[in-house]
Amino acid sequence: MVSNPKQGRLAIHRKSERRVQWGTVFIIGFIHLAALLAFDSSYFSKSGLILAVILYFTAGMLGVTLCFHRLLTHRSFLTYKWVEYFLTFCGVLALQSGPMQWVAQHRIHHKEADDEPDPHSPLVTFMWAHMGWLFVTTPGCQEYEEYCRFAKDLDRDPVQRFFDTYFFQVWLAFAGLVYLAGELYGGLGASWVVWGVLVRQVILWHATWFVNSATHMWGYRNYDTDEESTNSWWVALVSFGEGWHNNHHADQRSAAHGQRWFEIDITYWLIRLMGFVGLAWKINEPSRRVVARRIDIMVDEDALLLADERAREGVAAKLQTQTDPTVPVEVPQMLSAAEAYEAAEKAAREAKESAETALRYAAEALKHRQKGAVEKADQAVKDLLEKGKDLGMAAVEQAKYAAAQASEFSAQASRFAAEAKERASESARHFAEQSRAIAQEAGDVASSAAEEIAEAFKGIGRPVITSSI
Repeated sequence: MVSNPKQGRLAIHRKSERRVQWGTVFIIGFIHLAALLAFDSSYFSKSGLILAVILYFTAGMLGVTLCFHRLLTHRSFLTYKWVEYFLTFCGVLALQSGPMQWVAQHRIHHKEADDEPDPHSPLVTFMWAHMGWLFVTTPGCQEYEEYCRFAKDLDRDPVQRFFDTYFFQVWLAFAGLVYLAGELYGGLGASWVVWGVLVRQVILWHATWFVNSATHMWGYRNYDTDEESTNSWWVALVSFGEGWHNNHHADQRSAAHGQRWFEIDITYWLIRLMGFVGLAWKINEPSRRVVARRIDIMVDEDALLLADERAREGVAAKLQTQTDPTVPVEVPQMLSAAEAYEAAEKAAREAKESAETALRYAAEALKHRQKGAVEKADQAVKDLLEKGKDLGMAAVEQAKYAAAQASEFSAQASRFAAEAKERASESARHFAEQSRAIAQEAGDVASSAAEEIAEAFKGIGRPVITSSI
Protein backbone atom coordinates (compact mmCIF):
# COMPACT_ATOMS: atom_id res chain seq x y z
CA MET A 1 0.00 0.00 0.00
CA VAL A 2 1.45 3.36 -1.09
CA SER A 3 0.67 6.58 0.75
CA ASN A 4 1.28 9.87 -1.01
CA PRO A 5 4.33 11.67 0.45
CA LYS A 6 3.46 14.97 -1.23
CA GLN A 7 0.10 15.42 0.45
CA GLY A 8 -0.61 19.02 1.45
CA ARG A 9 2.16 20.52 -0.68
CA LEU A 10 0.02 21.79 -3.54
CA ALA A 11 -1.63 25.19 -3.67
CA ILE A 12 -5.16 25.71 -4.95
CA HIS A 13 -4.89 27.00 -8.50
CA ARG A 14 -5.93 30.68 -8.76
CA LYS A 15 -7.47 30.56 -5.28
CA SER A 16 -8.02 34.32 -5.17
CA GLU A 17 -10.33 34.11 -8.20
CA ARG A 18 -12.58 31.39 -6.84
CA ARG A 19 -16.02 32.12 -5.46
CA VAL A 20 -18.34 29.96 -3.35
CA GLN A 21 -21.12 28.31 -5.39
CA TRP A 22 -23.94 28.67 -2.90
CA GLY A 23 -26.40 26.87 -5.15
CA THR A 24 -24.17 23.80 -5.23
CA VAL A 25 -23.60 23.99 -1.47
CA PHE A 26 -27.37 24.09 -0.89
CA ILE A 27 -28.26 21.27 -3.30
CA ILE A 28 -25.55 18.84 -2.13
CA GLY A 29 -26.20 19.72 1.52
CA PHE A 30 -29.98 19.38 1.19
CA ILE A 31 -29.78 16.00 -0.56
CA HIS A 32 -27.40 14.69 2.13
CA LEU A 33 -29.74 15.84 4.89
CA ALA A 34 -32.87 14.57 3.14
CA ALA A 35 -31.23 11.16 2.65
CA LEU A 36 -31.17 10.79 6.44
CA LEU A 37 -34.90 10.03 6.19
CA ALA A 38 -33.73 6.51 5.31
CA PHE A 39 -33.14 6.00 9.04
CA ASP A 40 -36.90 6.38 9.54
CA SER A 41 -38.28 2.88 9.01
CA SER A 42 -41.57 4.26 7.72
CA TYR A 43 -39.79 5.26 4.50
CA PHE A 44 -38.29 1.83 3.88
CA SER A 45 -39.64 -0.62 1.32
CA LYS A 46 -38.08 -3.57 -0.47
CA SER A 47 -39.09 -2.12 -3.82
CA GLY A 48 -37.46 1.20 -2.89
CA LEU A 49 -34.21 -0.58 -2.00
CA ILE A 50 -34.29 -2.58 -5.25
CA LEU A 51 -34.92 0.64 -7.20
CA ALA A 52 -31.92 2.26 -5.47
CA VAL A 53 -29.64 -0.60 -6.54
CA ILE A 54 -30.93 -0.53 -10.14
CA LEU A 55 -30.51 3.24 -10.43
CA TYR A 56 -27.08 3.06 -8.78
CA PHE A 57 -25.93 0.83 -11.62
CA THR A 58 -27.85 2.85 -14.23
CA ALA A 59 -26.53 6.27 -13.25
CA GLY A 60 -23.14 5.10 -11.98
CA MET A 61 -21.97 2.43 -14.41
CA LEU A 62 -23.97 3.25 -17.56
CA GLY A 63 -23.98 6.98 -17.02
CA VAL A 64 -20.75 8.08 -15.37
CA THR A 65 -18.11 5.39 -15.88
CA LEU A 66 -19.17 4.02 -19.25
CA CYS A 67 -20.63 7.16 -20.88
CA PHE A 68 -19.25 10.38 -19.37
CA HIS A 69 -15.81 8.90 -18.77
CA ARG A 70 -14.87 6.18 -21.24
CA LEU A 71 -17.11 7.20 -24.15
CA LEU A 72 -17.45 11.00 -24.08
CA THR A 73 -14.15 12.02 -22.46
CA HIS A 74 -11.73 9.48 -23.90
CA ARG A 75 -13.61 7.93 -26.84
CA SER A 76 -12.47 4.49 -25.76
CA PHE A 77 -15.06 2.96 -28.08
CA LEU A 78 -17.66 4.05 -30.63
CA THR A 79 -21.40 3.45 -30.61
CA TYR A 80 -24.59 4.61 -32.29
CA LYS A 81 -25.77 8.15 -31.54
CA TRP A 82 -29.04 6.93 -30.03
CA VAL A 83 -27.05 4.73 -27.64
CA GLU A 84 -24.78 7.64 -26.76
CA TYR A 85 -27.78 9.85 -26.00
CA PHE A 86 -29.45 7.19 -23.84
CA LEU A 87 -26.23 6.69 -21.89
CA THR A 88 -25.85 10.47 -21.52
CA PHE A 89 -29.35 10.60 -20.02
CA CYS A 90 -28.23 7.92 -17.54
CA GLY A 91 -25.19 10.09 -16.72
CA VAL A 92 -27.40 13.11 -16.05
CA LEU A 93 -29.20 11.05 -13.39
CA ALA A 94 -25.91 11.00 -11.44
CA LEU A 95 -26.23 14.79 -10.92
CA GLN A 96 -22.53 15.50 -11.48
CA SER A 97 -22.97 18.51 -13.79
CA GLY A 98 -23.80 18.38 -17.48
CA PRO A 99 -21.84 16.13 -19.85
CA MET A 100 -19.80 18.92 -21.44
CA GLN A 101 -18.62 20.42 -18.16
CA TRP A 102 -17.92 16.96 -16.72
CA VAL A 103 -15.81 16.07 -19.76
CA ALA A 104 -14.00 19.42 -19.75
CA GLN A 105 -13.04 19.18 -16.09
CA HIS A 106 -11.88 15.60 -16.48
CA ARG A 107 -9.73 16.44 -19.49
CA ILE A 108 -8.14 19.25 -17.46
CA HIS A 109 -7.52 16.78 -14.64
CA HIS A 110 -5.60 14.48 -16.96
CA LYS A 111 -3.63 17.26 -18.61
CA GLU A 112 -2.62 18.89 -15.32
CA ALA A 113 -2.87 15.91 -12.95
CA ASP A 114 -1.52 16.74 -9.48
CA ASP A 115 -0.24 20.10 -10.70
CA GLU A 116 -1.81 23.40 -9.61
CA PRO A 117 -4.36 23.67 -12.46
CA ASP A 118 -5.74 20.22 -11.59
CA PRO A 119 -9.35 20.89 -10.46
CA HIS A 120 -9.28 18.27 -7.69
CA SER A 121 -5.86 17.04 -6.61
CA PRO A 122 -5.66 15.51 -3.09
CA LEU A 123 -2.18 17.03 -2.82
CA VAL A 124 -4.10 20.07 -1.56
CA THR A 125 -6.10 18.03 0.99
CA PHE A 126 -8.13 14.85 0.85
CA MET A 127 -11.43 16.69 1.41
CA TRP A 128 -10.59 19.25 -1.27
CA ALA A 129 -10.23 16.47 -3.86
CA HIS A 130 -13.17 14.50 -2.52
CA MET A 131 -15.79 17.26 -2.55
CA GLY A 132 -14.41 20.67 -1.52
CA TRP A 133 -13.57 21.72 -5.07
CA LEU A 134 -17.22 21.33 -6.04
CA PHE A 135 -18.30 24.15 -3.75
CA VAL A 136 -16.24 26.86 -5.46
CA THR A 137 -15.88 28.04 -9.03
CA THR A 138 -13.17 26.60 -11.30
CA PRO A 139 -11.47 29.53 -13.09
CA GLY A 140 -11.40 28.99 -16.83
CA CYS A 141 -13.85 26.09 -16.72
CA GLN A 142 -16.98 27.41 -15.05
CA GLU A 143 -19.20 29.15 -17.58
CA TYR A 144 -20.27 27.51 -20.82
CA GLU A 145 -18.15 29.91 -22.88
CA GLU A 146 -15.10 28.78 -20.90
CA TYR A 147 -15.49 25.02 -20.78
CA CYS A 148 -16.98 24.43 -24.25
CA ARG A 149 -13.52 24.90 -25.77
CA PHE A 150 -12.33 21.86 -23.79
CA ALA A 151 -15.14 19.71 -25.26
CA LYS A 152 -15.44 20.91 -28.83
CA ASP A 153 -16.54 17.49 -30.03
CA LEU A 154 -19.61 17.65 -27.76
CA ASP A 155 -20.22 21.33 -28.38
CA ARG A 156 -21.08 20.54 -32.01
CA ASP A 157 -23.88 18.20 -30.91
CA PRO A 158 -27.20 19.97 -30.07
CA VAL A 159 -28.42 17.02 -27.99
CA GLN A 160 -25.31 17.10 -25.80
CA ARG A 161 -25.69 20.87 -25.44
CA PHE A 162 -29.30 20.32 -24.32
CA PHE A 163 -28.27 17.81 -21.66
CA ASP A 164 -25.49 20.14 -20.52
CA THR A 165 -27.86 23.09 -20.15
CA TYR A 166 -30.80 21.30 -18.54
CA PHE A 167 -29.17 18.44 -16.60
CA PHE A 168 -30.60 19.59 -13.25
CA GLN A 169 -34.11 20.01 -14.65
CA VAL A 170 -33.90 16.51 -16.18
CA TRP A 171 -32.80 15.12 -12.79
CA LEU A 172 -35.71 16.86 -11.02
CA ALA A 173 -38.20 15.64 -13.63
CA PHE A 174 -36.94 12.08 -13.22
CA ALA A 175 -37.27 12.35 -9.43
CA GLY A 176 -40.87 13.44 -9.97
CA LEU A 177 -41.53 10.46 -12.22
CA VAL A 178 -40.05 8.14 -9.58
CA TYR A 179 -42.49 9.58 -7.03
CA LEU A 180 -45.48 9.16 -9.34
CA ALA A 181 -44.45 5.61 -10.26
CA GLY A 182 -44.10 4.72 -6.58
CA GLU A 183 -47.53 6.10 -5.79
CA LEU A 184 -49.09 4.14 -8.65
CA TYR A 185 -47.25 0.97 -7.59
CA GLY A 186 -48.72 1.04 -4.09
CA GLY A 187 -48.57 4.41 -2.40
CA LEU A 188 -44.78 4.17 -2.09
CA GLY A 189 -43.82 7.44 -3.76
CA ALA A 190 -42.03 8.86 -0.72
CA SER A 191 -40.14 5.58 -0.12
CA TRP A 192 -39.03 5.37 -3.74
CA VAL A 193 -37.78 8.97 -3.68
CA VAL A 194 -35.90 8.55 -0.39
CA TRP A 195 -34.18 5.34 -1.45
CA GLY A 196 -34.20 5.40 -5.25
CA VAL A 197 -33.26 9.07 -5.57
CA LEU A 198 -31.77 10.52 -2.38
CA VAL A 199 -29.90 7.60 -0.75
CA ARG A 200 -28.75 6.30 -4.13
CA GLN A 201 -27.55 9.80 -5.05
CA VAL A 202 -25.47 10.30 -1.90
CA ILE A 203 -23.81 6.86 -2.12
CA LEU A 204 -23.05 7.31 -5.82
CA TRP A 205 -21.59 10.77 -5.26
CA HIS A 206 -19.11 9.53 -2.68
CA ALA A 207 -18.24 6.38 -4.64
CA THR A 208 -17.23 8.43 -7.68
CA TRP A 209 -15.61 11.18 -5.60
CA PHE A 210 -13.27 8.56 -4.14
CA VAL A 211 -11.77 8.21 -7.63
CA ASN A 212 -10.63 11.85 -7.37
CA SER A 213 -9.38 11.58 -3.81
CA ALA A 214 -8.43 8.06 -2.68
CA THR A 215 -6.90 6.89 -5.96
CA HIS A 216 -4.37 9.71 -5.91
CA MET A 217 -3.34 8.93 -2.32
CA TRP A 218 -3.50 5.24 -1.38
CA GLY A 219 -2.93 2.07 -3.35
CA TYR A 220 -0.31 0.53 -5.62
CA ARG A 221 1.11 1.60 -8.97
CA ASN A 222 1.63 -0.48 -12.09
CA TYR A 223 3.14 2.49 -13.93
CA ASP A 224 5.58 5.25 -13.03
CA THR A 225 3.42 8.10 -14.34
CA ASP A 226 4.23 11.78 -13.90
CA GLU A 227 1.50 12.25 -11.27
CA GLU A 228 0.37 10.40 -8.14
CA SER A 229 -2.40 8.13 -9.46
CA THR A 230 -2.79 4.72 -7.79
CA ASN A 231 -4.83 1.53 -8.15
CA SER A 232 -7.34 0.79 -5.39
CA TRP A 233 -9.39 -2.41 -5.29
CA TRP A 234 -12.11 -1.07 -3.02
CA VAL A 235 -12.64 2.07 -5.11
CA ALA A 236 -12.80 -0.16 -8.21
CA LEU A 237 -15.45 -2.23 -6.43
CA VAL A 238 -17.82 0.68 -5.70
CA SER A 239 -17.14 2.56 -8.95
CA PHE A 240 -17.41 -0.29 -11.48
CA GLY A 241 -13.70 -0.51 -12.32
CA GLU A 242 -12.70 3.16 -12.09
CA GLY A 243 -10.44 2.45 -9.12
CA TRP A 244 -7.68 1.06 -11.37
CA HIS A 245 -6.74 4.69 -11.80
CA ASN A 246 -2.99 4.40 -12.31
CA ASN A 247 -3.59 2.05 -15.22
CA HIS A 248 -6.04 4.57 -16.65
CA HIS A 249 -3.68 7.52 -16.32
CA ALA A 250 -0.97 5.54 -18.10
CA ASP A 251 -3.23 4.61 -21.03
CA GLN A 252 -6.24 6.92 -21.06
CA ARG A 253 -7.83 5.81 -24.32
CA SER A 254 -7.97 2.16 -23.29
CA ALA A 255 -11.51 0.92 -22.63
CA ALA A 256 -10.04 -1.54 -20.11
CA HIS A 257 -8.85 -0.05 -16.82
CA GLY A 258 -8.11 -3.36 -15.13
CA GLN A 259 -5.04 -5.04 -16.63
CA ARG A 260 -4.01 -7.82 -14.25
CA TRP A 261 -6.10 -10.93 -13.65
CA PHE A 262 -7.40 -9.70 -10.30
CA GLU A 263 -8.17 -6.13 -11.49
CA ILE A 264 -11.89 -6.65 -12.05
CA ASP A 265 -13.43 -4.03 -14.37
CA ILE A 266 -17.12 -4.70 -14.97
CA THR A 267 -17.55 -1.54 -17.06
CA TYR A 268 -15.07 -2.97 -19.56
CA TRP A 269 -16.93 -6.28 -19.52
CA LEU A 270 -20.11 -4.39 -20.40
CA ILE A 271 -18.33 -2.59 -23.26
CA ARG A 272 -17.15 -5.95 -24.61
CA LEU A 273 -20.72 -7.27 -24.33
CA MET A 274 -21.94 -4.23 -26.27
CA GLY A 275 -19.33 -5.03 -28.91
CA PHE A 276 -20.51 -8.65 -29.07
CA VAL A 277 -24.12 -7.63 -29.78
CA GLY A 278 -23.10 -4.90 -32.24
CA LEU A 279 -23.68 -1.82 -30.08
CA ALA A 280 -19.98 -0.88 -29.77
CA TRP A 281 -17.01 -1.02 -32.09
CA LYS A 282 -13.43 0.22 -32.36
CA ILE A 283 -12.97 -0.74 -28.70
CA ASN A 284 -9.52 0.40 -27.62
CA GLU A 285 -7.50 -2.27 -25.84
CA PRO A 286 -4.46 -1.46 -23.65
CA SER A 287 -1.55 -0.22 -25.74
CA ARG A 288 1.19 -2.85 -26.01
CA ARG A 289 3.84 -0.14 -25.81
CA VAL A 290 2.30 1.25 -22.63
CA VAL A 291 1.98 -2.20 -21.07
CA ALA A 292 5.67 -2.72 -21.89
CA ARG A 293 6.46 0.06 -19.41
CA ARG A 294 4.76 -1.61 -16.48
CA ILE A 295 6.96 -1.49 -13.41
CA ASP A 296 5.95 -5.01 -12.38
CA ILE A 297 6.90 -8.16 -14.32
CA MET A 298 3.41 -9.55 -14.83
CA VAL A 299 3.34 -8.93 -18.57
CA ASP A 300 3.33 -11.17 -21.61
CA GLU A 301 6.36 -12.12 -23.71
CA ASP A 302 5.66 -9.57 -26.45
CA ALA A 303 5.44 -6.79 -23.88
CA LEU A 304 8.76 -7.83 -22.35
CA LEU A 305 10.39 -7.73 -25.78
CA LEU A 306 9.01 -4.24 -26.29
CA ALA A 307 10.35 -3.20 -22.90
CA ASP A 308 13.82 -4.46 -23.85
CA GLU A 309 13.58 -2.57 -27.12
CA ARG A 310 12.71 0.67 -25.32
CA ALA A 311 15.58 0.15 -22.91
CA ARG A 312 18.02 -0.21 -25.82
CA GLU A 313 16.60 2.98 -27.32
CA GLY A 314 17.21 4.80 -24.05
CA VAL A 315 13.53 5.73 -23.60
CA ALA A 316 12.72 7.14 -20.16
CA ALA A 317 10.55 4.97 -17.95
CA LYS A 318 8.30 7.76 -16.66
CA LEU A 319 5.09 8.13 -18.65
CA GLN A 320 4.01 11.64 -19.60
CA THR A 321 0.23 11.69 -19.23
CA GLN A 322 -2.10 13.82 -21.28
CA THR A 323 -5.63 13.71 -22.57
CA ASP A 324 -5.98 12.41 -26.11
CA PRO A 325 -9.67 11.84 -26.90
CA THR A 326 -9.55 11.00 -30.60
CA VAL A 327 -12.87 12.02 -32.08
CA PRO A 328 -14.15 10.23 -35.20
CA VAL A 329 -13.90 12.41 -38.30
CA GLU A 330 -16.02 12.40 -41.40
CA VAL A 331 -14.30 12.57 -44.78
CA PRO A 332 -15.75 12.47 -48.31
CA GLN A 333 -15.82 9.16 -50.13
CA MET A 334 -13.15 8.97 -52.83
CA LEU A 335 -13.84 7.24 -56.14
CA SER A 336 -10.67 5.16 -56.36
CA ALA A 337 -7.68 3.92 -54.37
CA ALA A 338 -5.50 6.48 -56.15
CA GLU A 339 -7.74 9.38 -55.11
CA ALA A 340 -7.91 8.08 -51.55
CA TYR A 341 -4.12 7.90 -51.50
CA GLU A 342 -3.82 11.50 -52.77
CA ALA A 343 -6.28 12.69 -50.12
CA ALA A 344 -4.39 10.82 -47.40
CA GLU A 345 -1.13 12.35 -48.62
CA LYS A 346 -2.59 15.86 -48.51
CA ALA A 347 -4.00 15.34 -44.99
CA ALA A 348 -0.68 13.90 -43.79
CA ARG A 349 1.14 16.93 -45.18
CA GLU A 350 -1.23 19.25 -43.30
CA ALA A 351 -0.66 17.24 -40.13
CA LYS A 352 3.10 17.63 -40.43
CA GLU A 353 2.83 21.36 -41.08
CA SER A 354 0.63 21.84 -38.02
CA ALA A 355 3.00 19.71 -35.93
CA GLU A 356 5.94 21.86 -37.02
CA THR A 357 4.01 24.95 -35.94
CA ALA A 358 3.31 23.39 -32.55
CA LEU A 359 6.98 22.48 -32.09
CA ARG A 360 8.01 26.09 -32.72
CA TYR A 361 5.81 27.19 -29.81
CA ALA A 362 7.23 24.40 -27.66
CA ALA A 363 10.80 25.48 -28.48
CA GLU A 364 9.99 29.04 -27.44
CA ALA A 365 8.56 27.87 -24.12
CA LEU A 366 11.56 25.61 -23.46
CA LYS A 367 13.88 28.53 -24.12
CA HIS A 368 12.19 30.45 -21.31
CA ARG A 369 12.40 27.41 -19.04
CA GLN A 370 16.11 26.99 -19.67
CA LYS A 371 16.68 30.59 -18.69
CA GLY A 372 14.65 30.06 -15.53
CA ALA A 373 12.45 32.89 -16.63
CA VAL A 374 9.02 31.34 -16.08
CA GLU A 375 8.81 31.80 -12.30
CA LYS A 376 10.51 35.19 -12.36
CA ALA A 377 8.77 36.53 -15.44
CA ASP A 378 6.60 39.63 -15.28
CA GLN A 379 2.93 39.48 -16.17
CA ALA A 380 3.53 40.43 -19.79
CA VAL A 381 5.82 37.43 -20.34
CA LYS A 382 3.40 35.13 -18.55
CA ASP A 383 0.58 36.37 -20.74
CA LEU A 384 2.76 35.72 -23.78
CA LEU A 385 3.46 32.17 -22.62
CA GLU A 386 -0.25 31.54 -21.99
CA LYS A 387 -1.01 32.73 -25.51
CA GLY A 388 1.76 30.49 -26.83
CA LYS A 389 0.23 27.55 -24.99
CA ASP A 390 -3.15 28.24 -26.55
CA LEU A 391 -1.68 28.50 -30.04
CA GLY A 392 0.59 25.49 -29.56
CA MET A 393 -2.24 23.27 -28.38
CA ALA A 394 -4.44 24.52 -31.21
CA ALA A 395 -1.71 23.51 -33.68
CA VAL A 396 -1.53 20.05 -32.06
CA GLU A 397 -5.29 19.85 -32.36
CA GLN A 398 -5.11 20.58 -36.07
CA ALA A 399 -2.28 18.07 -36.52
CA LYS A 400 -4.23 15.29 -34.82
CA TYR A 401 -7.35 16.05 -36.81
CA ALA A 402 -5.43 15.99 -40.10
CA ALA A 403 -3.74 12.74 -39.08
CA ALA A 404 -7.16 11.25 -38.33
CA GLN A 405 -8.33 12.33 -41.77
CA ALA A 406 -5.28 10.68 -43.34
CA SER A 407 -6.15 7.49 -41.47
CA GLU A 408 -9.74 7.56 -42.76
CA PHE A 409 -8.60 8.04 -46.36
CA SER A 410 -6.10 5.22 -45.85
CA ALA A 411 -8.96 2.96 -44.76
CA GLN A 412 -10.82 3.85 -47.95
CA ALA A 413 -7.77 2.93 -50.03
CA SER A 414 -7.55 -0.40 -48.22
CA ARG A 415 -11.19 -1.16 -48.97
CA PHE A 416 -10.62 -0.38 -52.64
CA ALA A 417 -7.66 -2.76 -52.64
CA ALA A 418 -9.73 -5.52 -51.10
CA GLU A 419 -12.52 -5.06 -53.65
CA ALA A 420 -10.31 -4.50 -56.71
CA LYS A 421 -10.55 -6.75 -59.72
CA GLU A 422 -7.50 -8.85 -60.57
CA ARG A 423 -6.27 -6.44 -63.25
CA ALA A 424 -6.22 -3.44 -60.91
CA SER A 425 -5.40 -5.18 -57.65
CA GLU A 426 -1.64 -4.62 -57.74
CA SER A 427 -1.98 -0.88 -58.24
CA ALA A 428 -4.72 -0.61 -55.62
CA ARG A 429 -2.64 -2.54 -53.10
CA HIS A 430 0.29 -0.22 -53.77
CA PHE A 431 -1.83 2.86 -53.05
CA ALA A 432 -3.31 1.22 -49.95
CA GLU A 433 0.11 0.37 -48.53
CA GLN A 434 1.46 3.83 -49.29
CA SER A 435 -1.54 5.58 -47.72
CA ARG A 436 -1.31 3.42 -44.59
CA ALA A 437 2.36 4.32 -44.23
CA ILE A 438 1.87 8.08 -44.59
CA ALA A 439 -1.17 8.02 -42.27
CA GLN A 440 0.89 6.20 -39.62
CA GLU A 441 3.71 8.68 -40.06
CA ALA A 442 1.30 11.62 -39.73
CA GLY A 443 -0.13 10.13 -36.55
CA ASP A 444 3.31 9.61 -35.06
CA VAL A 445 4.30 13.19 -35.88
CA ALA A 446 1.13 14.56 -34.30
CA SER A 447 1.59 12.43 -31.17
CA SER A 448 5.23 13.49 -30.87
CA ALA A 449 4.22 17.16 -31.15
CA ALA A 450 1.57 16.63 -28.47
CA GLU A 451 4.17 15.19 -26.08
CA GLU A 452 6.56 18.08 -26.77
CA ILE A 453 3.82 20.64 -26.13
CA ALA A 454 2.66 18.85 -22.97
CA GLU A 455 6.19 18.86 -21.56
CA ALA A 456 7.12 22.38 -22.66
CA PHE A 457 3.98 24.05 -21.30
CA LYS A 458 3.35 21.90 -18.21
CA GLY A 459 2.45 24.23 -15.35
CA ILE A 460 2.46 27.35 -17.52
CA GLY A 461 -0.74 29.36 -17.34
CA ARG A 462 -4.22 27.98 -17.63
CA PRO A 463 -4.69 24.44 -18.92
CA VAL A 464 -5.76 24.07 -22.53
CA ILE A 465 -7.01 20.66 -23.57
CA THR A 466 -7.02 19.42 -27.12
CA SER A 467 -10.09 17.54 -28.25
CA SER A 468 -8.33 16.75 -31.54
CA ILE A 469 -10.56 19.07 -33.58
